Amino acid sequence: MTKSMKQVVFQEFGKPEVLNTVEVAIPQAGPGEVIVKIHASGINFSDSLRRRNAYFQPTPLPYVLGSEAAGEIVAVGEGVKAPFQLGTMVLAILPYGGGYSEYVTALAQYCIPLPESIDPKSATAIFVQGSTAQLMVSQLAGKMEGKTALVNAAAGGVGSLLVQLLKLQGAKVIAACSTTEKLAFATKLGADAGVNYTTPNWSQSLLDFNSEKQVDVVFEMVGGEVYNESLKCLKPGGKLIVYGCASGIQGHIHPEYFVDHSLSQFGFNLAYQIGNHMGIWQEQMGKVIQLMAEGKLEIATSHSFSLDQAAEAHRQLENRNTTGKVILIP
Repeated sequence: MTKSMKQVVFQEFGKPEVLNTVEVAIPQAGPGEVIVKIHASGINFSDSLRRRNAYFQPTPLPYVLGSEAAGEIVAVGEGVKAPFQLGTMVLAILPYGGGYSEYVTALAQYCIPLPESIDPKSATAIFVQGSTAQLMVSQLAGKMEGKTALVNAAAGGVGSLLVQLLKLQGAKVIAACSTTEKLAFATKLGADAGVNYTTPNWSQSLLDFNSEKQVDVVFEMVGGEVYNESLKCLKPGGKLIVYGCASGIQGHIHPEYFVDHSLSQFGFNLAYQIGNHMGIWQEQMGKVIQLMAEGKLEIATSHSFSLDQAAEAHRQLENRNTTGKVILIP
Protein backbone atom coordinates (compact mmCIF):
# COMPACT_ATOMS: atom_id res chain seq x y z
CA MET A 1 0.00 0.00 0.00
CA THR A 2 1.34 3.42 -0.94
CA LYS A 3 1.93 6.06 1.73
CA SER A 4 -0.03 8.94 0.20
CA MET A 5 -3.45 9.41 -1.35
CA LYS A 6 -5.67 11.93 -3.09
CA GLN A 7 -8.42 13.64 -1.15
CA VAL A 8 -10.93 16.40 -1.94
CA VAL A 9 -11.12 19.10 0.73
CA PHE A 10 -12.56 22.59 1.13
CA GLN A 11 -11.18 25.21 3.50
CA GLU A 12 -13.83 27.87 2.94
CA PHE A 13 -17.53 27.82 2.14
CA GLY A 14 -18.77 28.72 -1.30
CA LYS A 15 -19.33 27.56 -4.85
CA PRO A 16 -18.08 24.20 -6.21
CA GLU A 17 -14.73 25.84 -6.98
CA VAL A 18 -13.82 25.66 -3.28
CA LEU A 19 -13.38 21.89 -3.65
CA ASN A 20 -9.67 21.13 -4.13
CA THR A 21 -7.81 17.86 -4.64
CA VAL A 22 -4.78 17.49 -2.35
CA GLU A 23 -2.20 14.84 -1.55
CA VAL A 24 -2.21 13.60 2.06
CA ALA A 25 -0.85 10.67 4.05
CA ILE A 26 -2.95 7.51 4.16
CA PRO A 27 -4.43 7.25 7.66
CA GLN A 28 -3.59 4.53 10.15
CA ALA A 29 -6.23 2.31 11.75
CA GLY A 30 -6.79 2.93 15.45
CA PRO A 31 -8.61 0.66 17.91
CA GLY A 32 -11.94 -0.48 16.49
CA GLU A 33 -11.18 1.05 13.11
CA VAL A 34 -10.56 -0.22 9.60
CA ILE A 35 -8.94 1.40 6.59
CA VAL A 36 -11.02 1.07 3.43
CA LYS A 37 -9.58 1.42 -0.06
CA ILE A 38 -12.46 3.19 -1.74
CA HIS A 39 -13.90 1.84 -4.98
CA ALA A 40 -16.86 4.25 -5.09
CA SER A 41 -18.04 7.17 -2.95
CA GLY A 42 -21.51 8.62 -2.85
CA ILE A 43 -22.37 12.26 -3.54
CA ASN A 44 -25.50 13.60 -1.87
CA PHE A 45 -27.37 16.89 -2.09
CA SER A 46 -26.51 17.44 1.57
CA ASP A 47 -22.85 17.65 0.46
CA SER A 48 -23.62 20.80 -1.50
CA LEU A 49 -25.43 22.21 1.54
CA ARG A 50 -22.36 21.58 3.71
CA ARG A 51 -20.13 23.15 1.09
CA ARG A 52 -22.29 26.29 1.15
CA ASN A 53 -22.60 26.28 4.96
CA ALA A 54 -26.36 25.75 4.59
CA TYR A 55 -26.55 22.36 6.31
CA PHE A 56 -28.61 22.06 9.49
CA GLN A 57 -25.54 20.83 11.40
CA PRO A 58 -22.30 22.83 11.73
CA THR A 59 -19.52 21.97 9.28
CA PRO A 60 -15.98 22.41 10.65
CA LEU A 61 -13.23 23.66 8.35
CA PRO A 62 -11.28 22.21 6.66
CA TYR A 63 -13.73 19.47 5.72
CA VAL A 64 -13.75 16.37 3.53
CA LEU A 65 -17.20 15.50 2.25
CA GLY A 66 -18.62 12.02 1.71
CA SER A 67 -20.92 10.19 4.10
CA GLU A 68 -20.69 6.77 2.46
CA ALA A 69 -18.04 4.81 0.59
CA ALA A 70 -17.82 1.26 -0.71
CA GLY A 71 -14.53 -0.56 -0.95
CA GLU A 72 -12.07 -3.13 0.38
CA ILE A 73 -10.68 -3.33 3.90
CA VAL A 74 -6.89 -3.05 3.62
CA ALA A 75 -5.97 -2.58 7.30
CA VAL A 76 -7.61 -3.30 10.64
CA GLY A 77 -7.03 -1.81 14.08
CA GLU A 78 -6.84 -3.41 17.48
CA GLY A 79 -10.00 -5.17 18.59
CA VAL A 80 -11.56 -5.49 15.14
CA LYS A 81 -13.00 -8.94 14.62
CA ALA A 82 -14.62 -10.95 11.83
CA PRO A 83 -16.28 -10.35 9.48
CA PHE A 84 -14.20 -7.18 9.20
CA GLN A 85 -10.94 -8.64 7.95
CA LEU A 86 -8.47 -7.88 5.18
CA GLY A 87 -10.07 -8.15 1.75
CA THR A 88 -13.68 -7.82 2.95
CA MET A 89 -15.82 -5.57 0.74
CA VAL A 90 -17.89 -3.17 2.85
CA LEU A 91 -20.09 -0.14 2.75
CA ALA A 92 -18.54 2.32 5.19
CA ILE A 93 -20.94 4.81 6.76
CA LEU A 94 -19.03 8.01 7.56
CA PRO A 95 -20.98 10.31 9.91
CA TYR A 96 -18.13 12.84 9.96
CA GLY A 97 -17.34 12.75 6.24
CA GLY A 98 -14.15 11.58 4.55
CA GLY A 99 -15.55 9.73 1.55
CA TYR A 100 -14.09 12.02 -1.12
CA SER A 101 -10.77 10.17 -0.85
CA GLU A 102 -8.84 7.18 -2.13
CA TYR A 103 -8.70 5.66 1.39
CA VAL A 104 -10.77 6.36 4.48
CA THR A 105 -10.79 5.49 8.17
CA ALA A 106 -14.06 4.00 9.37
CA LEU A 107 -15.30 2.52 12.61
CA ALA A 108 -15.85 -1.20 12.06
CA GLN A 109 -19.25 -0.93 13.75
CA TYR A 110 -20.30 1.52 11.01
CA CYS A 111 -19.34 -0.87 8.20
CA ILE A 112 -21.67 -3.27 6.42
CA PRO A 113 -20.25 -6.33 4.62
CA LEU A 114 -21.47 -6.37 1.03
CA PRO A 115 -22.89 -9.44 -0.73
CA GLU A 116 -21.00 -10.27 -3.93
CA SER A 117 -24.14 -9.50 -5.91
CA ILE A 118 -24.00 -5.80 -4.95
CA ASP A 119 -21.30 -3.86 -6.80
CA PRO A 120 -19.54 -0.93 -5.07
CA LYS A 121 -21.20 1.75 -7.20
CA SER A 122 -24.69 0.49 -6.41
CA ALA A 123 -23.77 0.06 -2.74
CA THR A 124 -23.25 3.82 -2.34
CA ALA A 125 -27.05 4.26 -2.66
CA ILE A 126 -27.85 2.01 0.32
CA PHE A 127 -27.22 4.43 3.17
CA VAL A 128 -28.68 7.85 2.37
CA GLN A 129 -30.98 7.18 -0.59
CA GLY A 130 -31.96 3.63 0.33
CA SER A 131 -32.56 4.34 4.02
CA THR A 132 -34.51 7.51 3.29
CA ALA A 133 -36.80 5.95 0.69
CA GLN A 134 -37.44 2.75 2.64
CA LEU A 135 -38.11 4.51 5.96
CA MET A 136 -40.53 6.99 4.40
CA VAL A 137 -42.47 4.21 2.69
CA SER A 138 -42.51 1.82 5.65
CA GLN A 139 -42.85 4.24 8.57
CA LEU A 140 -44.78 7.23 7.19
CA ALA A 141 -46.74 6.31 4.07
CA GLY A 142 -48.35 3.17 5.51
CA LYS A 143 -49.84 0.38 3.40
CA MET A 144 -49.83 1.55 -0.21
CA GLU A 145 -51.38 -1.41 -2.00
CA GLY A 146 -54.16 -0.11 -4.25
CA LYS A 147 -53.34 3.52 -3.43
CA THR A 148 -51.83 6.27 -5.57
CA ALA A 149 -48.63 8.17 -4.84
CA LEU A 150 -47.05 11.23 -6.41
CA VAL A 151 -43.24 11.20 -6.32
CA ASN A 152 -41.54 14.53 -7.01
CA ALA A 153 -37.97 14.51 -8.36
CA ALA A 154 -38.70 10.91 -9.35
CA ALA A 155 -35.49 10.56 -11.35
CA GLY A 156 -33.24 11.50 -8.43
CA GLY A 157 -31.41 9.23 -6.03
CA VAL A 158 -34.24 8.96 -3.50
CA GLY A 159 -37.07 9.46 -5.98
CA SER A 160 -35.98 6.65 -8.27
CA LEU A 161 -35.96 4.25 -5.32
CA LEU A 162 -39.34 5.52 -4.08
CA VAL A 163 -40.87 4.69 -7.47
CA GLN A 164 -39.60 1.11 -7.25
CA LEU A 165 -40.42 0.54 -3.58
CA LEU A 166 -43.97 1.84 -4.03
CA LYS A 167 -44.53 -0.37 -7.08
CA LEU A 168 -43.32 -3.37 -5.08
CA GLN A 169 -46.06 -2.54 -2.57
CA GLY A 170 -48.72 -2.51 -5.28
CA ALA A 171 -49.24 1.25 -5.53
CA LYS A 172 -49.99 3.34 -8.58
CA VAL A 173 -47.11 5.80 -8.99
CA ILE A 174 -47.19 9.15 -10.77
CA ALA A 175 -43.71 10.59 -11.32
CA ALA A 176 -43.05 14.33 -11.42
CA CYS A 177 -39.80 15.56 -12.99
CA SER A 178 -38.33 18.64 -14.67
CA THR A 179 -37.57 17.19 -18.13
CA THR A 180 -38.95 14.73 -20.66
CA GLU A 181 -35.79 12.64 -20.36
CA LYS A 182 -36.16 12.31 -16.59
CA LEU A 183 -39.82 11.34 -16.96
CA ALA A 184 -38.80 8.61 -19.40
CA PHE A 185 -36.25 7.37 -16.86
CA ALA A 186 -38.87 7.23 -14.08
CA THR A 187 -41.29 5.42 -16.39
CA LYS A 188 -38.62 2.84 -17.16
CA LEU A 189 -38.34 2.19 -13.42
CA GLY A 190 -42.06 1.45 -13.22
CA ALA A 191 -43.94 4.75 -12.84
CA ASP A 192 -47.44 4.51 -14.30
CA ALA A 193 -47.46 8.08 -15.60
CA GLY A 194 -45.50 11.28 -15.40
CA VAL A 195 -45.97 15.05 -15.24
CA ASN A 196 -43.49 17.84 -15.83
CA TYR A 197 -43.52 20.09 -12.78
CA THR A 198 -41.92 23.00 -14.64
CA THR A 199 -45.17 23.60 -16.56
CA PRO A 200 -47.89 25.89 -15.16
CA ASN A 201 -50.81 24.25 -13.34
CA TRP A 202 -49.26 20.81 -13.73
CA SER A 203 -51.51 19.47 -10.98
CA GLN A 204 -54.37 19.53 -13.52
CA SER A 205 -52.33 17.27 -15.84
CA LEU A 206 -52.09 14.78 -13.01
CA LEU A 207 -55.84 14.90 -12.44
CA ASP A 208 -56.47 14.45 -16.17
CA PHE A 209 -54.44 11.24 -16.13
CA ASN A 210 -55.91 9.96 -12.89
CA SER A 211 -59.59 10.27 -13.90
CA GLU A 212 -59.89 13.53 -11.94
CA LYS A 213 -58.92 11.69 -8.77
CA GLN A 214 -56.36 13.10 -6.35
CA VAL A 215 -53.57 11.02 -4.83
CA ASP A 216 -53.25 9.46 -1.37
CA VAL A 217 -49.62 10.38 -0.66
CA VAL A 218 -47.11 12.90 -2.03
CA PHE A 219 -43.33 12.59 -1.55
CA GLU A 220 -41.92 16.11 -1.90
CA MET A 221 -38.39 17.58 -1.79
CA VAL A 222 -38.40 20.43 -4.33
CA GLY A 223 -40.16 23.29 -2.54
CA GLY A 224 -41.54 26.53 -3.93
CA GLU A 225 -44.33 26.31 -6.48
CA VAL A 226 -43.83 22.54 -6.78
CA TYR A 227 -44.79 22.24 -3.12
CA ASN A 228 -47.86 24.43 -3.67
CA GLU A 229 -49.04 22.45 -6.71
CA SER A 230 -48.38 19.15 -4.93
CA LEU A 231 -50.92 20.01 -2.25
CA LYS A 232 -53.56 20.49 -4.94
CA CYS A 233 -52.94 16.87 -5.98
CA LEU A 234 -53.75 15.46 -2.51
CA LYS A 235 -57.17 14.03 -1.77
CA PRO A 236 -58.91 14.95 1.50
CA GLY A 237 -57.22 13.05 4.31
CA GLY A 238 -54.05 12.62 2.25
CA LYS A 239 -50.42 12.73 3.41
CA LEU A 240 -47.65 15.06 2.30
CA ILE A 241 -44.19 13.70 3.17
CA VAL A 242 -41.46 16.35 2.90
CA TYR A 243 -37.80 15.30 2.96
CA GLY A 244 -36.03 18.33 1.50
CA CYS A 245 -36.27 21.63 -0.36
CA ALA A 246 -33.81 21.41 -3.25
CA SER A 247 -34.89 24.70 -4.80
CA GLY A 248 -34.27 26.58 -1.57
CA ILE A 249 -37.62 28.34 -2.09
CA GLN A 250 -40.29 28.14 0.57
CA GLY A 251 -43.79 27.03 -0.38
CA HIS A 252 -46.69 29.26 0.58
CA ILE A 253 -49.92 27.54 1.55
CA HIS A 254 -52.18 28.94 4.25
CA PRO A 255 -52.51 26.55 7.23
CA GLU A 256 -56.28 26.72 6.82
CA TYR A 257 -55.89 24.72 3.60
CA PHE A 258 -54.68 21.75 5.66
CA VAL A 259 -57.66 22.13 7.97
CA ASP A 260 -60.23 22.44 5.18
CA HIS A 261 -58.96 19.30 3.44
CA SER A 262 -57.90 17.38 6.56
CA LEU A 263 -54.37 16.98 5.20
CA SER A 264 -51.33 15.77 7.15
CA GLN A 265 -47.75 16.91 6.55
CA PHE A 266 -44.80 14.84 7.78
CA GLY A 267 -41.16 15.90 7.80
CA PHE A 268 -38.39 13.33 7.38
CA ASN A 269 -34.76 13.73 8.45
CA LEU A 270 -32.47 10.71 8.19
CA ALA A 271 -30.01 11.89 10.86
CA TYR A 272 -32.86 12.22 13.34
CA GLN A 273 -34.14 8.74 12.51
CA ILE A 274 -30.73 7.17 13.00
CA GLY A 275 -30.12 9.02 16.25
CA ASN A 276 -33.52 8.27 17.77
CA HIS A 277 -34.68 5.04 16.11
CA MET A 278 -31.47 3.13 15.47
CA GLY A 279 -33.09 -0.32 15.54
CA ILE A 280 -35.76 0.60 13.00
CA TRP A 281 -33.15 2.21 10.72
CA GLN A 282 -30.93 -0.89 10.82
CA GLU A 283 -33.89 -3.16 10.11
CA GLN A 284 -35.08 -1.12 7.14
CA MET A 285 -31.59 -0.73 5.68
CA GLY A 286 -31.27 -4.51 5.87
CA LYS A 287 -34.44 -4.78 3.78
CA VAL A 288 -32.95 -2.48 1.14
CA ILE A 289 -29.81 -4.61 0.98
CA GLN A 290 -31.92 -7.75 0.61
CA LEU A 291 -33.99 -6.22 -2.21
CA MET A 292 -30.83 -5.15 -4.01
CA ALA A 293 -29.21 -8.55 -3.57
CA GLU A 294 -32.35 -10.17 -5.02
CA GLY A 295 -32.26 -7.86 -8.04
CA LYS A 296 -35.55 -6.17 -7.16
CA LEU A 297 -34.13 -2.64 -6.98
CA GLU A 298 -32.33 -1.02 -9.88
CA ILE A 299 -29.67 1.52 -8.88
CA ALA A 300 -28.80 3.95 -11.66
CA THR A 301 -25.13 5.00 -11.44
CA SER A 302 -24.59 6.52 -14.88
CA HIS A 303 -23.21 9.78 -13.46
CA SER A 304 -19.70 8.91 -12.28
CA PHE A 305 -16.86 11.38 -11.74
CA SER A 306 -13.22 11.18 -10.70
CA LEU A 307 -11.98 12.88 -7.53
CA ASP A 308 -10.54 15.68 -9.66
CA GLN A 309 -14.04 16.24 -11.08
CA ALA A 310 -15.76 16.65 -7.70
CA ALA A 311 -16.54 20.32 -8.36
CA GLU A 312 -18.13 19.45 -11.71
CA ALA A 313 -20.14 16.70 -10.05
CA HIS A 314 -21.55 19.28 -7.62
CA ARG A 315 -22.42 21.63 -10.49
CA GLN A 316 -24.25 18.87 -12.35
CA LEU A 317 -26.15 17.84 -9.22
CA GLU A 318 -27.17 21.38 -8.28
CA ASN A 319 -28.24 22.15 -11.87
CA ARG A 320 -30.46 19.04 -11.81
CA ASN A 321 -28.60 17.46 -14.72
CA THR A 322 -28.30 14.05 -13.08
CA THR A 323 -30.45 10.98 -12.53
CA GLY A 324 -30.08 8.24 -9.96
CA LYS A 325 -27.07 8.07 -7.69
CA VAL A 326 -24.12 10.39 -8.36
CA ILE A 327 -20.77 8.86 -7.45
CA LEU A 328 -17.03 9.51 -7.29
CA ILE A 329 -14.59 6.86 -8.51
CA PRO A 330 -11.10 7.34 -7.02
